[in-house]
Amino acid sequence: MIRRLKVSNFRSLDRDVQVEPGRIAFFVGPNGAGKSNLLDVLSFVREAVTVGLPAAVTSRNGIGAVRRHSRGHPHPVRVGLELDLDGRPAAYGFVIVGDSRSEYRVGQEQAEVTTEQGERVVFERRGDTWRAPQGLHPRVDDQSLALTALGGVEPFRSLHEALSRMVVYAVFPNNLEVPQRFDTARPMRRHGENWVSALKDLLRDPDAREQLVTALGKVAGDIEDVRVTPAGGHLVAEFKQAGASDREKRWFDAGQQSDGTLRVAGLLTALLQRPPLPVVGIEEPELTVHPGVLPVIWDFLLQAAEVSQILVTTHSPALLDAIDVERVRLFSVERRGGRTAVRRVGGEHLDPIKKGLYRAGDLLLSGDLQLPLFQDFDEPEGG
Repeated sequence: MIRRLKVSNFRSLDRDVQVEPGRIAFFVGPNGAGKSNLLDVLSFVREAVTVGLPAAVTSRNGIGAVRRHSRGHPHPVRVGLELDLDGRPAAYGFVIVGDSRSEYRVGQEQAEVTTEQGERVVFERRGDTWRAPQGLHPRVDDQSLALTALGGVEPFRSLHEALSRMVVYAVFPNNLEVPQRFDTARPMRRHGENWVSALKDLLRDPDAREQLVTALGKVAGDIEDVRVTPAGGHLVAEFKQAGASDREKRWFDAGQQSDGTLRVAGLLTALLQRPPLPVVGIEEPELTVHPGVLPVIWDFLLQAAEVSQILVTTHSPALLDAIDVERVRLFSVERRGGRTAVRRVGGEHLDPIKKGLYRAGDLLLSGDLQLPLFQDFDEPEGG
């Protein structure tokens, strides 16, 4: 679980953005405000420590797209995470620096874990200087992270595993409606590219199957069961739908379902998969979904928060109306002057909602989530 995220100069994010998300957090703001960039920090860290920093940078179209735009010397990208690993504190962070717009290197990297015996173990890298327990000095170049090489080494194995299992989902129905080849990779991929394989695993769990089918019945009204069948070397998800009589009940493949039904099926598969992920991000779960279904999604998000940390981006008043603001941490995300700032919503803004005077969606529609209304808001520095 992430206790605190600190980031500077990542994509549109301003310097010194800090978030303490709690068990379940909603990041609210209009399109283009930078909500996705905040969650993409987690995807960036995950990719950087698993497949490598160069791959994480390249997948985002190069370092120029990763660090916040500057007219002068390139901004250093800073990322820091404070975590709870099954009750044991841990921390990880790095700084990416560069002398030109096309080059970059790791300027700093630090990791700290607490062992089960209560021992605090640290490694720290500053340029060519390395400080770590004896025997821990991996050979890495200046564009690679040491934690990538130390992922299988105690005591940093648990830290690497936690970071590598943070997944941010933006599930696309067009990825779900087609037959997919069997994919052993777990957890489910970001856009649902291996959804049918993950669904096949999930359906082996009777409780998870029942929850999924019950939820889809509420979404579509006539879905009574779900299965995965082989077809020409691929796997196909099929939905059993009721007709006027038992004889008319038929199985229909995913390509015959609505985008909303498929997206809910993909999101619920992500939330129900086992073993549970430590951190699950969901990008705009309201997309393609009827507003009447949003309370069902909220129920599953709340349930998933019992075993995972849940981070959600949205610009939907209807979704905000469906949530219990006393159960979440609500953050406003606003872009101004080409930079994104993030502040927690609280105090006087939430009191009328808690008293039932109006709903959370009304707060978004009224514009009262604008950052200048916050007492702790400071105008970002230039640069």
